[in-house]
Amino acid sequence: MKLQLNNLRLKGSICNMALHGYLLLAALVSAQHASASTLHLDVEVWGQGNALFTGYCRTPGIVGCDLDGLADALHLPVNTLPTETATGKLIFPADFQDLSGGQFKTKNPGFQSIQNALLPNELLGYRALGKLKYWDPAVAAWNDAPPEVQIRLFGGLEASAAVLNDFSKCAGQLICFSEGSFGIDGSTVFSGIGIHGNPELVVDITDTNGILHTHLSFFLEDQNGQAGGPVGAYLIEMQLLSNARFFPTEPFLILFNAGLDTSQFAAALMALTGEPTGIDPPQPPILPVSIPGDVDLDSDVDRIDVALILLAAQNNETLEPTNAAFDVDKDGVITREDALLAKTLCTLRLCNIPTEAPATATALNVAAIYDHHSGILNLNDVQIGDQHYRAQLQTQTGNTLTLISLQPDKPRYATPAQYDEATGILEIPSVFINGKYFRAALRNLGAHGFQVEHLEEIAGILD
Repeated sequence: MKLQLNNLRLKGSICNMALHGYLLLAALVSAQHASASTLHLDVEVWGQGNALFTGYCRTPGIVGCDLDGLADALHLPVNTLPTETATGKLIFPADFQDLSGGQFKTKNPGFQSIQNALLPNELLGYRALGKLKYWDPAVAAWNDAPPEVQIRLFGGLEASAAVLNDFSKCAGQLICFSEGSFGIDGSTVFSGIGIHGNPELVVDITDTNGILHTHLSFFLEDQNGQAGGPVGAYLIEMQLLSNARFFPTEPFLILFNAGLDTSQFAAALMALTGEPTGIDPPQPPILPVSIPGDVDLDSDVDRIDVALILLAAQNNETLEPTNAAFDVDKDGVITREDALLAKTLCTLRLCNIPTEAPATATALNVAAIYDHHSGILNLNDVQIGDQHYRAQLQTQTGNTLTLISLQPDKPRYATPAQYDEATGILEIPSVFINGKYFRAALRNLGAHGFQVEHLEEIAGILD
């Protein structure tokens, strides 16, 4: 009996020790998870008029929305905002080792919107930009990522059916997709030489209250797709798009921690943000004013403007500085009457979409624009055979560029860029660069690459 009693006591002690060890392990895991979860900021998305915006998530009590908590966790100086000093781009930190999928995977940051910040059933997508950057803790500097490492963004959806642009079928939205056109997961690869795979994929669709909360998956891997990579910090760039709005968001950055301690990760962030400025986070820009009724700011009034005003009226959009152009009759509200008035102001017979180039140049009505800050060449009208497209090319090294997006579009200019499939030559009659106009010719090198063959300054937009 005494032996049995001792055995029971021994078993009880072992059970207590095991329970204590389990509780301690659970507490450590919970503490690590809580610590890691504070080291990311979700991307908050909202729309105003015909533009889409992003900012730091500030919803109280929601993980990924505590900007002050993140600053405290990284021991950042007072008034330091995660904003890149050189460009003003917002930075959203995340951590590959946040315990949600191992050491080289994270579902952060997420993308979310509060109620009525977006339209019901609004379709959001992303566009990958630039190159993958790497912070090497050994030299404490940012450079292009080495060739043996990449970040794969997985979970975006590919559209497997043709895009619809018939306003009667799209409820006034700029584009929509046919029934059952989704369901294929796609991926985008960020590397030190640019973007591979599909540069544009669908993020998600809002619910009937305009609410969105989605997490995609980011993987750190080698060129063969095997998980892993050098310890350090990684930086990617993207912007968000909407099928209901003409303007995408401003490009923003996502900063990933891959095995750095808190002070090292803070150093990588501070190298981007610079010294504290004490300024408030960037506010949504005020969109420029054009002629009455021109809400998509392309210097004319056509059926697209009328459709956008009708959509805003149907969704009871409140009047803001950024959508003031929608209030065509200036009565303080956006209604169907504004759309009817815009219809009478159409600049072409039957409210057709123009094919003539506008007389004055802005960032929206020039057929080709090069942004030297981002290194992106925007081609607002490219003709290939009988079809017209909108395209973006990203500068790589020297005089080479990589095609990062190509979307079917309507003819918009009398002198669009012309691509000859037989010769592989892209002729750009006029491209706007730093306040001047140039004629350019690019040669297709294959694998989405182009090389500048000719660049000549000209007087202005060609007639």
